[in-house]
Amino acid sequence: MVRLSIPALLAFVTLAVATPQPITPDPSGAKNVGNGAGKQFITGACKSTADCAQPACCAGIAGDSSIGICSGLAVGNVAGKTGCGFGDGGAGAAPAAAAAATSPARVAAPAATPAAGNRTTGGAAAAAPGTCRVDSAKSGSQNVGKGNKSQFITGQCLSKADCASNCCVGQASGAGECRAELVATQAGLSCNFACTA
Repeated sequence: MVRLSIPALLAFVTLAVATPQPITPDPSGAKNVGNGAGKQFITGACKSTADCAQPACCAGIAGDSSIGICSGLAVGNVAGKTGCGFGDGGAGAAPAAAAAATSPARVAAPAATPAAGNRTTGGAAAAAPGTCRVDSAKSGSQNVGKGNKSQFITGQCLSKADCASNCCVGQASGAGECRAELVATQAGLSCNFACTA
């Protein structure tokens, strides 16, 4: 007859619950692995940062040296990831810096955008119509200004109407950036950035 004591049971449950689950890439982006086209979304598998949509990096997965996972630059070394630069020879930040250095195109704000102000006016509505700079070299730039919530997190936006997450945070570069609403509000950021019309 097997006897199981309460302390032994609690120790087993604590050990089983505390064991971290291995991180696995999202299999839906398999077609974007290893082609260097910059179309892989965050959580998708990657062979190098060139696979990942910018701004993102290919982070190593702890315990698996065969594949990386596209990750946000700020979180490439958390939750079972070993840091940006997987497959890059340690140069994970170079593609992001190169994308930021490209000259942005200027795109007029859509007429339907509410005058919610912008970063350069301190949040007050601008007196004259304005424009936002959109970097057409960045992944997802074709979704900027459509207002149909087709832009993924980390993509550029003219208002929260562009973002699937319903959160557009102002950036010094001109256009906003789609962010997760909970993360942005916990960081004290406003999700209501909009270019003036």
